[in-house]
Amino acid sequence: MSEELEGVLRRAIEREKKARQYAESLVEERTEALRLAYEKLRTAEEQEFFDVLSRMPCAVLLAQNSGEVALANPAAVELLGFAQESDLIGRNWLSMVVDDAIDPMSEGLQEDAAILMRRANGEFSAVHIIIGSSAFLGSPARIIILHDVSEQRRLHQQLRYQATHDGLTGLPNRQRFLERLGQYIASARMHGAGLSVFFIDLDKFKFINDSMGHAAGDVVLCEVARRLQALPLAGGVAARLGGDEFVVAVPTRSVLERRQMAQVLLDVMLQPIRLDRIDQVLGSSIGAAQYPEHGCDAEMLLKRADIAMYHAKESGGSAVCYFTEHMQEALDSRLLLESRLRYAICNDELVLHYQPQVDLSTGMLVSVEALVRWQSPDYGLLFPGAFIALAEEVGLIRDIGAWVMVAACQQILRWHQEGLGWVRVAVNVSPLDLVNDDIVIRVASTLASHGIPPECLELEITESLSISDPEMALDIIGRIKALGVALAIDDFGVGYSNLGYLKRFPAERLKIDQSFVRGLSQSPHDKAIVATIIQLARSLSMQALAEGVETEEEARILFELGAHLIQGYWISKALPSKELVVMLRQMCVLDTKKLQAIVSPLRVLVIDDNPIILDVIQVILTTLPLNVHYLDCAEAALECLAQYQFSAIICDYQLPGEDGISFLAKAKTLQPTAVRILITASTDLAVLREAINIARVEHFLQKPFDPAQLIALMNTLRA
Repeated sequence: MSEELEGVLRRAIEREKKARQYAESLVEERTEALRLAYEKLRTAEEQEFFDVLSRMPCAVLLAQNSGEVALANPAAVELLGFAQESDLIGRNWLSMVVDDAIDPMSEGLQEDAAILMRRANGEFSAVHIIIGSSAFLGSPARIIILHDVSEQRRLHQQLRYQATHDGLTGLPNRQRFLERLGQYIASARMHGAGLSVFFIDLDKFKFINDSMGHAAGDVVLCEVARRLQALPLAGGVAARLGGDEFVVAVPTRSVLERRQMAQVLLDVMLQPIRLDRIDQVLGSSIGAAQYPEHGCDAEMLLKRADIAMYHAKESGGSAVCYFTEHMQEALDSRLLLESRLRYAICNDELVLHYQPQVDLSTGMLVSVEALVRWQSPDYGLLFPGAFIALAEEVGLIRDIGAWVMVAACQQILRWHQEGLGWVRVAVNVSPLDLVNDDIVIRVASTLASHGIPPECLELEITESLSISDPEMALDIIGRIKALGVALAIDDFGVGYSNLGYLKRFPAERLKIDQSFVRGLSQSPHDKAIVATIIQLARSLSMQALAEGVETEEEARILFELGAHLIQGYWISKALPSKELVVMLRQMCVLDTKKLQAIVSPLRVLVIDDNPIILDVIQVILTTLPLNVHYLDCAEAALECLAQYQFSAIICDYQLPGEDGISFLAKAKTLQPTAVRILITASTDLAVLREAINIARVEHFLQKPFDPAQLIALMNTLRA
C-alpha cells in the first residue's frame, strides 16, 4: 500500500475516532443534563412532599416495605424522641414497636388501634397508628400516621381505677371484687379447689362516726384497709364494699384453713385503733361462705356471706358465723314478711291499741299511748316487736309513723264527738323523722285537717335521736313544739343521755324506761336511778311518767318517789278503742288511797271569788306548815305570780271575767313548775279533760269538798 493511501486511511480513522469521541462526549453531556434535570425534578417533588408533611400536626413516617424510614416530619421526630430527622432516617421503625398485637405490614392495612412504641430515650408512648400503602417516586412505600394517646391512656387507666377501686382506702370496690371473685371461682372450678369469702362489718363504727366525727371514721376505714392489705392473701383479694363493710376472698383447701383465716380476720379487727390519743377497739361481725358448697357464682357467694354476717351481728358481734341453709330459709321468711308488711301499710291491716296513762295523785286517766298492731290475715295479730325492727331496716318506719299519726288524730276527734272530751294521745316518733323538716309539715297538716287542739297530740321522742346531728334535731323539735304539740322524752336512761341537750329539749314529760321500773322492789340501784330521774324531771319542769308498771308495789314506790304518771299492765294493757271507752267514762281508774304520800313544804296560791270558800280553805290549810296567799280574782293572782314562785296553785273554775281553766293555762306559762289544782262542781268529763289537756291541771277538788281531801292532797303534793 502506498504511503498516500496509508495516510488517507490514517486520517479517516482519526476522523472517525474524533467523531466517536465527539459523539460520546455529546452523549455524556446530554446524559448528565438529563441526570441533572431528573435529580432536580426528584428533589423538588420530595421537597414539596416534605413541606406538606412538615405542616401536618400529626406524626407521619414514610418507610420502605422493609421498615426503613425514608422521610419523617417534625411531629414524628418529636413524638419518637429524636433530636433531628437525620437521626431517624434509615432506622427501622418496626424495631420501636413494643406491642405485636397487630401486623403493621399487612397489605392495605388501615388499623385503628393503640400500640406502645419505645422512644429514643427508652421511655414508652401509647400511640394510635394508621398504616397505608403508597408509591413514592415509583418505589413502593408505607405511610405511617401516629397519634400520641399517652394522656388519654393515662386518663382512661385513672378512670378505670376510680371505677373499680374505693376512693378513700384504695381497695378494690364491689364491682372489681366481683370480677376478681369470678376469676377465682373459674380457677377453683378448673383445679377442683376450694374458696372462702369472708364478709366483714365493723361493730362500733357507727358509734365512732357519730360521737367522734366522720374524720375519725375515715381514719378507722383506712386503718382497716391497711391491715387487710398486709395480710398474706396469696391468690386472694380484699375489698371495701361501702360504709363499714369489707370482704376478703381467699383460696382454702380445708375447713381448718377456713377457720384459721376467719380467726386471723377476727383478731386483726380486734386490735386497737388510736383515735384522739385514745385506743378504740371496734371488733367485727364476720360471715363466711364457701365455694362450691354455698354457691357457684360470685354474687351468690357474696350474698350468702352477707347473710351469715348478719347472724354474727345479731349474736352480739365480734364473732364469725358460717352460712347454713337455715339462714337462707330465715332470710326468705324475712323477705316474705317484708312484702306482706308493705301490703299491710297500704291496705288498712294496721290497727291502733291504746294504753292508759294515769295520774298518780288523782287516779284519773289523763292520756293514752297509741301502740300499733298488725292484724295480718297470714300471721294473725302481731305486736311491734315482730315487725318494727324490720320496718326500720327496709325504710318503712316513716310510712308506719305517718299512718299512726293520722289514725291517732282521727281517734282523738272521734272520742270528742262521742262526748268524751279532748283525749291526749301519745305517738312514737322514728329517728328518721328528725333528719329533715318533713315531720313539721306533716304534723301541722294532720292537725289542721282533723281540727283538733295541738295539745291533744303528744310525740314521744327517744332521747338518743339527736346523737348524729343534735342541732338539726333540736331545731326540728323546736318547730314542732311551736305548733303547740306536746312532747315527751321516751326510754330515758337507756341511751346516751346528754344533759346538755336535755335541758334544751322542750318536753313536758320524761318517760322512765320499764327496765328500771321492773327492778324497783329488788334493786336499790334501780330505785336510786328512778328517784334521780324523777327529781331531774321536776327540776326541768317536766312530768315523770313511769312505763311498764306491772305490780302494786312498783306503783307504790313510784308514788312515794314522786312520779306524776304511770302506765303498764297493772293499770291496763293496750286496748282497742272500743274497749278503752269504758275506762274513759270513769272518773277514776286507780284508787290512790292505797298509795302512800310523802310530805314536803309548799307555797300555795288560792284564788276564789267566794269569801266563804276562801275562809273554809284558810281554816283547813292553817293546820299545815304552808305559806298560803288568798286572792279573789284572776287579775290580782297574775300580779302575785309575777312576784312569787309557787309550788301549787288552787283555783276555782268560775272566776269573775275569766274561767279557771283559762287562768291556769296562763299560770302554766308563767310558772310551769307549779302544780295546778282546779276547784269545780262540774262532773262533766269533757270539762275535766279539757282542764287537763289545755291547762295541764293535775288535781281536782270536787265541790263540796271534804277538808280531809284537801289535806290529803297537800300532803300528796309534798312528795
